[in-house]
Amino acid sequence: MKRAIYEVYAKVVDANGNYNTLTGYPNTFDSKNYGNDLQKTRIRAEGEYHQCIADMSKNDTRQLQSVILMTAEGNVIYSKSIGTIAELPDET
Repeated sequence: MKRAIYEVYAKVVDANGNYNTLTGYPNTFDSKNYGNDLQKTRIRAEGEYHQCIADMSKNDTRQLQSVILMTAEGNVIYSKSIGTIAELPDET
């Protein structure tokens, strides 16, 4: 029997420059928990990925927001970033 496991990762660089994983992430979708339905599992994982992007799009206080949908084997399916990391001032 085939099995699929997907993970959604959500990371941010906040307004103060701190790099954090968002609460509740990574979020895992295992076909074992969806009646071994590979398509349903993929759709649920994609739904979470897109919902995360939608939620991030409503927050403009962070420097950088990134979300990744990948397989358990490490293959990236989708990746999206919003914003950029602010440059650090020279120490000299």
